[in-house]
Amino acid sequence: MPTIASVLASIPATVWSGIIGAILALSGVLLSNRGNTSRLRIQLKHDAAEKVKERTAILRREVYLRAIEELVRANSHLAGLPNLDPTKVNIGDGLQGFFSAAARLQLVAEPKTALLVNRLVGEYGELLLELLAQLQPAHAARTHIQLADHHYNLAQAEVTRVLGEMAKLNESGKPDPAIFRALQSSFNFRQEQTAKFAAERDTAWTQFNMANISFQRALLANLRDLAPKQVPVMIELRRDLGLVGELDELEGQMSRQMERMEERFNALIAKLGDG
Repeated sequence: MPTIASVLASIPATVWSGIIGAILALSGVLLSNRGNTSRLRIQLKHDAAEKVKERTAILRREVYLRAIEELVRANSHLAGLPNLDPTKVNIGDGLQGFFSAAARLQLVAEPKTALLVNRLVGEYGELLLELLAQLQPAHAARTHIQLADHHYNLAQAEVTRVLGEMAKLNESGKPDPAIFRALQSSFNFRQEQTAKFAAERDTAWTQFNMANISFQRALLANLRDLAPKQVPVMIELRRDLGLVGELDELEGQMSRQMERMEERFNALIAKLGDG
C-alpha cells in the first residue's frame, strides 16, 4: 500500500510548481484582502468621526448664533424694564430666551466654554435681581401716570358732555338761566378737575423720567462692568466653531472696543447728569 510520502514523491516537479504558485497567489490575495479590510475599517471610522464633527459643528453654529441673538434681546429687555407693568407681565420673562439658549449652548459646548457661559448666565441673573430693586420709583410713577390719566379722561369726557348740554339748551330756543348756571357750574368744576389731573399726570411723568434716567444710569454701569466678562465667552465660542484665526488680534480689538464704549459711557453719564 503506497504511503503518503511515496504519493507525494510521484508528483512531477511541474505540478509542484503550479501548486506552490497557487498557494502563493492565494496567500497574496488573502493578505491583500486583509489589508483592504483594515484600511476600509480605518476609513469608515475616520468618515464616521468626521461626520460627527460636522454634525456637532452645525449644531453648535445654530445654538451659538441663537444664544448671541438672545443675549442682544436680553440687553434690550433690561433697558425697557421701567416701561413694563409688573401687574400685567412677568418682568423676568424677557430673559428666559437667553437663559434657555444658554442652557442649550452648554450641552454642546466645550467644557471651558460651558463654564464661562454658565458664569455669564449667573451674572445676568444677579443683575436682574439688582435692577428689580431699583425699578420701584419708576413703576410707582407709572402707576400715578395711569391713575391721573384715567381720571383726566373721565373729567374731560364730562366737560365734553356738559358743553353738549349747554349747546342743546342754547339751541332749544327756550333758555333757562337756572339750568344754564347749573351747567356752567358743572363745567367750571370739571374744567378744574381736568386741569388738576393733567397737572398730576405731568408731575408723575417728571418723576418717571427722573426715575428712568436713574435706572438707565445704573443699568449702563452694570453692563459696562459686565461687558469685559463677555469677551472670553466670545473668544471660546469662536474657538469651538473652528474660527481660530487671529484670536489674539480679535481679543485686542474687542478690548479696544470696550475702551471706546467706556468713553461713550462716561460721556452719556455726564449728559444724563446735566439733564
